[in-house]
Amino acid sequence: MSVRALGSLGLAIALGWAVPARAAIEVPDPACGTWPVVVRGGAVIYPLPVTFLRAGTERVRVRDRELMRDRDFVIDRTRGVLRLLVAPVAGETLWVSACRLLDPPMLERRRYEYRRSIAPDRAAGDTARGPLAATPRPVTSRIPSEAPLGSELTLAGSKTLAVEFGSNQDAFLKQSLDLTVSGTLAPGVEVSGILTDRSAALGAGGASEELRSLDRLLLKVRSPGAEAELGDITVRVERGPFLRMERRLQGVSGRVQRGGLEGSLAAASAEGEYRRVEFFGIEGRQGPYVLTNASGEAAIGIVTGSEAVTLDGERLTRGESADYSIDYERGEITFTNHRPVSSSSRVSVEYQFDLDRFRRNVTVASSGWATGPWRLGASYASEGDDRGRPIAGALAVEDRLVLSGAGDSVERAIGSGVTAGGGDYDLVQSPGGPYYAFVAPDSGDFDVRFVFVGSGRGDYLDSASVAGRTTFRYAGAAAGTHAIGRSLPLPTTHHVMSLGGGYQRGAVTLAIDGALSELDRNSFSSLDDRDNAGGALEGRMNYERHSATRLSGAGFGARIRAVERRFAPFDRLERAYAEEGWGVPVGDDLDHQRTAEVSGFVRDPRAGEWRASVSGLRTPNRYSAVRHALSWSRSGALNARALWDRAEGRAEDRTFERGGRDLRSADLSLVSRWLEPAVRVLWDERRSPSDSTENAARSRELAGELKAPSRFAWRARLAGSIRREAYVQAATFDDRTEARTLGARLESAPAPITLALEGQRRDYRTLASGERVRSDLASLLLRGTRPTAGLSGQAGVEVTSEGQSVRLRQVQFVGAGNGAYDSLGNLVGAGSYDLVLVTGAELERVGRAATSARLAWQAPSDRFAGSRLELVFESEARRRGTLNVLDLAVPPRRALGDADLVRGAITQRLEFEGAPSSPRAAVRVRLERRVSADRSFDNFAQTRDDRSASARWRGRPGAAWTAELEGRAVRQAASQAFAGAAPFRRTLEEIGLTTQLAFSSSTRLRAVGVGDLAWTRSAGATERTRVVRVGPDLGLAVGRAGRVDVSARRAFFSGPAPLSLVPSIDPAGPPRWDATLRVDYRVLESSTVGISWALQDRPGRDLLQTGRAEVRAYF
Repeated sequence: MSVRALGSLGLAIALGWAVPARAAIEVPDPACGTWPVVVRGGAVIYPLPVTFLRAGTERVRVRDRELMRDRDFVIDRTRGVLRLLVAPVAGETLWVSACRLLDPPMLERRRYEYRRSIAPDRAAGDTARGPLAATPRPVTSRIPSEAPLGSELTLAGSKTLAVEFGSNQDAFLKQSLDLTVSGTLAPGVEVSGILTDRSAALGAGGASEELRSLDRLLLKVRSPGAEAELGDITVRVERGPFLRMERRLQGVSGRVQRGGLEGSLAAASAEGEYRRVEFFGIEGRQGPYVLTNASGEAAIGIVTGSEAVTLDGERLTRGESADYSIDYERGEITFTNHRPVSSSSRVSVEYQFDLDRFRRNVTVASSGWATGPWRLGASYASEGDDRGRPIAGALAVEDRLVLSGAGDSVERAIGSGVTAGGGDYDLVQSPGGPYYAFVAPDSGDFDVRFVFVGSGRGDYLDSASVAGRTTFRYAGAAAGTHAIGRSLPLPTTHHVMSLGGGYQRGAVTLAIDGALSELDRNSFSSLDDRDNAGGALEGRMNYERHSATRLSGAGFGARIRAVERRFAPFDRLERAYAEEGWGVPVGDDLDHQRTAEVSGFVRDPRAGEWRASVSGLRTPNRYSAVRHALSWSRSGALNARALWDRAEGRAEDRTFERGGRDLRSADLSLVSRWLEPAVRVLWDERRSPSDSTENAARSRELAGELKAPSRFAWRARLAGSIRREAYVQAATFDDRTEARTLGARLESAPAPITLALEGQRRDYRTLASGERVRSDLASLLLRGTRPTAGLSGQAGVEVTSEGQSVRLRQVQFVGAGNGAYDSLGNLVGAGSYDLVLVTGAELERVGRAATSARLAWQAPSDRFAGSRLELVFESEARRRGTLNVLDLAVPPRRALGDADLVRGAITQRLEFEGAPSSPRAAVRVRLERRVSADRSFDNFAQTRDDRSASARWRGRPGAAWTAELEGRAVRQAASQAFAGAAPFRRTLEEIGLTTQLAFSSSTRLRAVGVGDLAWTRSAGATERTRVVRVGPDLGLAVGRAGRVDVSARRAFFSGPAPLSLVPSIDPAGPPRWDATLRVDYRVLESSTVGISWALQDRPGRDLLQTGRAEVRAYF
């Protein structure tokens, strides 16, 4: 067949697919939608924003994986409540799709009838004048077992108490609680709540002692003009410019509003300590970026949901399909392809890291009053460590005495560091005085701890590392860097009170705000308390007049601010990277400033809007600056914006005293019927004072964009930019780097076939050396469906770049039988080596490509209902440096043999299921190959190649009988290579046959006989290991409320002993005996009691038994 004929055939197939697809375009159902659900740690119940869902329309997916109904989740379609049946991962986003009733009915309907009272006999009433009968009061006459009028509460959830035991473990008690409540307490008073408790152990009294022991607790009560929350709450305070804070807390809060008066109160314990970090991106690396604690060390844990991330001044959204993802346990943040990060990107992250010193309490109170043009507000916030509850353990009396005399100095807060009774050090008596000397691990008489105090201030120096411990040697009096002792934590208390008022009438607005703060860095000590208090004051005035349509107007304003050096706000007062606008020296304090500003604007429909401002600044470090800004903008068919921002300053105590900024930018865009072009020009020159050398940088950028108007069904965008960075050398700017960026995006309208394509290529070049760094970001998502033919498919590609720590895998010989690892670092239990993992501080750039494709066919006719064919391909490649084209769909041979691939993973699967409801010939065929390679360690590599094929036949010879026969063939290959050791390779082959015969007369009885025969051998071996496993599965209903399930297997071996694919502590092959027993009994309509027991028996090993007894109640 010629090339032209092949092209014609392909065109005909494409037209045959596309034309019916266009005709099959349907209008989206307005009753269907998708809602995001952010997973909270340990929580399994999530109320949805809709109710009365259509049966069979609900779907839940996470990332690119879809969860299975009744296995991974269930949904209460009437009330719209999602319950997860699997352990969720905190921070992930679930996407719930479903269709609902557009006009849902009420969950409960009540009908009230009015009955007219019978008029009393007037004559009787006149003649029988006696004492009036007492009228029953509604409260005393109400039947206690019935809900008051207008109240309704709905409880849903479960409570489980269980005891787990086993032959190799102690018995321990576990419990879990999932509870949701919703409804009304009275007319207009709504209540909703959620409570999950899965990890807290029960105490002697049977209850948790602290609120933080619960995984998730939130109770909300709302009424007109008031609301209250209890549990895991978020407290936000934005009262004036000086008291702003946002915290994730555990406690109680309330708010009341009546007319012009409002007030709020919150008292809680903090889950973490607030911190804000700012950093520049790294060229060609989307992440991970490590977040730190107050000491600058890597934050071990971040409070879930406490972060606020901005990139170049724009607030980002969490989620792997959104802007960034965060690892709360490691404290690492990674940006997605939708947010490219470069060396000029400015990142700001606010978060709370886990407490490591003391428990922390927070109290917030605020009130406001407004009447007519006047307003008045006051707020108070307190955040401090509870010095009576240290996290590391109770403080001894001598530790409290040390802290009471330490003042605010961390260097003086050093407690005792010597403990007698065994350790690594001995006391040496010398003519110059006694000192401690290292002997050997656990071979001395004293346990000695050391703390860094600075060069020339200590008596000891760090010497070497022995058995993973840093040792210290005596260097002489004041000749070292470390001293004997341990650092004691300083408990801090922080209070801020704010008061503000304002007046607004017509075009005039006046406002004044003041605040006082007190920060005690050591509440144990009254020393150094003279600098605890500070104040701040700001006044503002604005005058604005507008036309009736607000298209034209003019106005001016003035602002003055004074912040004392000692004033301590909870959060930063200035926005991220505000120092660049003034040219403030690196590390200088911009929050404590004296500022005055005058600004004005003029707006005209044809001439656009002009804005101008003049401001002055002085910081406590004697830096003063004057800043001028002028901007112009207009909107319409031609959108334009121009900005000139210039600041000039000087630092009196610096050698190079000049500082400032000269920023000029212009944007121009055109809105037309066919194309929307845009161009942007930027000139940014920045200077800051310095003592060593002139510190100045200049950025120049030219960017363009071309996109399709919104009226087109296809949304397309093409953008490019070129940016140069220059630095001062010999009083002139010298261009150092150049970055060229080209990006494109194409997205189709909703249709049977949809396409979303996005990509960016960035070349970063050092002009002097010519060194080039290329980074590619790309994503592709293609979806297609043809319901009439039963076809559906999806393909996705993602390309990104990340950073990875340099890691080494080291094994140390400790003597025959004295270690737990073999020479390759495998855990074998009884070995001769110990394993040490070394992680370097430097990062290496790694390119990542992930591809997934799925093509499925579902039989559309009833004759072959349930028949399906599915093809799946998934691959992931991580390569040091730059990716190549083949990494987009990495072949298995390349993943196994390419040494530059840090990680490689491939899954290939073909599965066919034919006539599953057929009584005679239900067939399933499955072919699968999984390849993985791990070279993340510089000196260790491990690969694995698993191939399997299986075919199953199932028939129903009778109404109560089912027979299955399945054959399989498996081939597994693994290899390990360790620098300095002999490589390891092993391949195992298996051929097996499984058969089972099941009898099920009703739901009360199910009996299954199972037999399995397998032949395994190592590649190249002539003799096979034969394993025969037989046993029954029995399920039997006991009475009307009980059920017993029993499963047992007996294995018979012949031939050579089974082998593990890689050396492991786990034994190879199945156990000789394997049995499980489970008994469940429903005590009440919503309560069950269950007992489960399992055993495994292997030759030469102790009998392994495990069990669990539980009681579960459903609400």
